Order: sequence, then C-alpha cells, then structure tokens
Amino acid sequence: MVMNLCLFLQQSILGEFNREQDAFIKGQEGRGGAAVPPWVGAPNEAALKEECLSLSTDRRNFVRAPPAGVEFDFDYNKMYPIAVAIMNEDPNLSTMRFDLVPKVITEENFWRNYFYRVSLICQANEADAAEGRQSSADDSQDDKTASDDLIAKEKALKESIADAKKRIKSLKVDRENDDEQWEKELEAELKEYEVVAEKTNDDKWEKECEDLLGEDVDLK
Repeated sequence: MVMNLCLFLQQSILGEFNREQDAFIKGQEGRGGAAVPPWVGAPNEAALKEECLSLSTDRRNFVRAPPAGVEFDFDYNKMYPIAVAIMNEDPNLSTMRFDLVPKVITEENFWRNYFYRVSLICQANEADAAEGRQSSADDSQDDKTASDDLIAKEKALKESIADAKKRIKSLKVDRENDDEQWEKELEAELKEYEVVAEKTNDDKWEKECEDLLGEDVDLK
C-alpha cells in the first residue's frame, strides 16, 4: 500500500512537471517566434549539425559550468526558442533535459552550460570556414601568379621562336650566298676551262697545219 502510494505520488509529480515544461515551451515558442537551430544556414551546415547533436549524448556538457574567468553572455529568454528548435531535431536533448532538470540542475543553468559549448562549436566552425575562404583567396592569388608566370613563359617562348626563325632565315641567306658564291666560282672555273680548251684546240690545229705544210714541201 505504501509502495503504491509512493509510486502514485512520483507519477503525479513527474506528470505535473512534464505539463509545466510543455506549458513553458509553448509560452516560449509563442514569444520567441520562428527560431531555428544554430547550424541552419551556417558554413559546413551538415558537419556543424552533427557536432551540435553529439553534445546531448554526454551529461557532462549540461552539468559543468563554463570555466572560471570565461565571459559568456547568455540570455535565457532569448535563447530558449532556439533551444526548443534544437529539441525538435534532437530527441536526445529532450531526454537529457527531462533527466537533469530540475533534479540535478536548474533549467537556466542547463541551457547556459549547453549553449556555452554550442557557441564554442559554432566559433570553431566559423574559424574553419574563414580559413577556407582565406585559402581560396590565396589559391586565387596563386592562380593569378601562375597565370602571370604562364604569360611570361609564353612571351619568352615566342621570343625564342622569333629568334630561332631569324637564325634559320640567316642560315638560309648564308646558304644562298654560299650557293651563289659557289656558282660564281664554278662558272669562273668553267670559263677558264673553256679558254684553256680553246687554246689547246687552236695549238693542235696549228700543229696539224704545220705538219701538212711540211709534207707538201717534202713532196716537191
């Protein structure tokens, strides 16, 4: 009988607590408007969402306050609509809240400790995104530098090609000059040969005439 009474009281207390929580959530939703989880629209949205959802699997993220000396501005009334939006997508968070509030920690401190860690994750995500943007900017600068280097190399190549063409043309001119000189020398040699040949033929013809004349004298 006593056990049944204790069980009845426990169920009644939990039931009343759940009703109060539901009423509080609805009230906050009405005041807060359409809030969204912190990962919506953020860089690397899928990865950020996964990290935020992982927080609700460890109760230490809710019972441990931010380190001493750390300034963390937290407005419970403003953040609660966001908390509700997160709970709509994270059943583990609703379960953790049910297990810890108010038995272990107050509602406000529960969310303060949670959002402190959410803020750290969001800051790290934003830092990674900024680093990625900087890397992209550096890549763009590198691309511009590479483009400038390519243009310089193309210009040098064109100059080399032009120089090579000049050299080839010069070689052709020299070769033409050599051919022309060789033709002149050959022509001169041929002319000299013709002169010598003509002179030789003349001498031979004169000798033949003299021999004929000598034979005539002998016959007489």
